[in-house]
Amino acid sequence: MLKRRPLKLTGWEEDYKRKLVSLEEAARAVKSGDNIFIPSAYFGQVVRAIAARHAELRNVVVEYQAPQYDPGWLVPELEESFKIITRIYLGPTARPLHDEGRVHFLPYTNSTWFKLYRDERANKREIDVTLVELSPPDEHGFMTFGPHIWERRNFVDRAKVVIAEIDRHLIKAHGDTRVHVSQVDYLVDITADPITEEETAALLARFTPEQHPYVRGALAFVNPARIHNLVPLLDETDQARLELLFGLDQPDDAAKAIAQNLRTILRDRDTIQVGIGKPSKYIFDLGAFDHLNDLSIFSEMACPGFGDLVRRGIATGKYATLHPGKAVFASLDGMKGSEILWANDNPLIEQYSSDYVVNIANIVKNQNVVSINNIVQIDLTGQITCETQFGPRLLNGPGGQIEFHIGAFFAPGGRAVSLLPSTWAGGGVSNIVPYLEKGSFVSVQRAYADHVVTEYGVAELAGKTHRERAEALIRVAHPDFRAELTEAAKQII
Repeated sequence: MLKRRPLKLTGWEEDYKRKLVSLEEAARAVKSGDNIFIPSAYFGQVVRAIAARHAELRNVVVEYQAPQYDPGWLVPELEESFKIITRIYLGPTARPLHDEGRVHFLPYTNSTWFKLYRDERANKREIDVTLVELSPPDEHGFMTFGPHIWERRNFVDRAKVVIAEIDRHLIKAHGDTRVHVSQVDYLVDITADPITEEETAALLARFTPEQHPYVRGALAFVNPARIHNLVPLLDETDQARLELLFGLDQPDDAAKAIAQNLRTILRDRDTIQVGIGKPSKYIFDLGAFDHLNDLSIFSEMACPGFGDLVRRGIATGKYATLHPGKAVFASLDGMKGSEILWANDNPLIEQYSSDYVVNIANIVKNQNVVSINNIVQIDLTGQITCETQFGPRLLNGPGGQIEFHIGAFFAPGGRAVSLLPSTWAGGGVSNIVPYLEKGSFVSVQRAYADHVVTEYGVAELAGKTHRERAEALIRVAHPDFRAELTEAAKQII
């Protein structure tokens, strides 16, 4: 069993002062040939100082999940200095680079990524350096991972060098989130200065006057560092992306209908998991859970409204098998800013490592698990992809969807729910197809297909033959494509 880094409780104040260094000094801990491991939802600053050392570094492997921005090393000229690998989830920053072959992808899942390390396999990549953002130390010298733990615990426990970036804007989190000053090697205070009036004006210029109050309201809860990073990129950020970042995107009619159809599947005392993305991010505000009582939460990450389920007393955790009375996440990323602040030092909300939460063995221990995730396509046999569309182009990795889908399917009383708008491209293309195209990645094998929800209804696939599945899926397909799918089903089912 892995032992955590040694803990020395006395004299931590002096230890903190001794370890506190500049960005540049912390960056010098990286050597040519090192492997740098960066956790999910990382918004730190040390990466910029590492990228600035590109002339003196060679063959540094950087592995992280869904990079949030380019610190300066995602350019072709620096490929001799840095090799970039993304894992589990690709994200919009890395997607075009992956298309060009300049970013490599590791198709792991959350609970399998550390298998090589748990089993001490010879081909595991040494974790030479890891970077983590932490809240300031409390009176005992303990810091926390803030609003997201993901794989941070495993990185800190296994890394040869831990660089901790202290951000005074991070919340103090409950659960398995504490790291002591004595357990890190370098400390850098990266607390961002307040958002300036010039930055606020630059942001507001991208929105209509009617949207300004909502943008200003969101700025009251956002970490200033994110705005400092965003403003220089405003000219190259499309409007839809900006509206998404500030919670101004609105559900379309399909999303509204999907939320209403989802209500028919949900029951009191369910244990819920919801994946981020569309249309699932809208289902809380659209009232999909408002009629329920005593829900439990055991979820990889959060969506807008997840925290409010706890605050409003809808999710009590009263009947939870694991962690009764607590809402359990691997990350609060995705919640509204006001919800994240409400979670600060709140014992009702706990975070644990993603390889614990997003783990089939733990998911199945819960009763009545309902996993709710978005998919990209499904074929008439029930093969599901959440990663590619019309061939092999990678849109995203599997994230936690595979494990939660299978875990919910196996859990007593569980239901695995896939949300799917019936069409895309303005209604010109059906997302329900006869067969997935050649090269498509099958994320969920058809044997585990369960409930599929579109704006036209719910298709229950478990226990049905291929032909019966086709009939059920055609009933919830867009009417414009039902005749075409019916004809195709005669040939292939």
